[in-house]
Amino acid sequence: MVSYADFCKGSTEKWINNTDAAAVFGYLRKPENIHNMIVMSKLGLPAISGIVKDLEDNYSNLPDFLLSKGTNRQIVGKMVKCILGQFGYEPVANGHDERGQLRNFTGAKLFKTASVYSLTSSPKHSLSIKII
Repeated sequence: MVSYADFCKGSTEKWINNTDAAAVFGYLRKPENIHNMIVMSKLGLPAISGIVKDLEDNYSNLPDFLLSKGTNRQIVGKMVKCILGQFGYEPVANGHDERGQLRNFTGAKLFKTASVYSLTSSPKHSLSIKII
């Protein structure tokens, strides 16, 4: 699975020492959150639809990675793209735009749009759900 350091290689290297951004990345790459993003993608909804309320409730006020800043929300989108790419999912281009409106049921306050994903290639990783 891709690490935060791997994510930061390239254009986002300035974020490598940002522990708040790393915490958001860690949240996004939890298996249950990846599963929720894949389920939402299979439903044709923006990937973060199933996790955005929890994301905002728990991570919106991190001092060094405020989600009220548009650029930080864009970085979250890049994180999601990086993580879901490991599972064969890529943003869907509907016409010229790959984003979709977040619906009211998501409870999102800061995020208004997010990318919709579909399975486009063979995954490098897979998830399995175990019920105990």
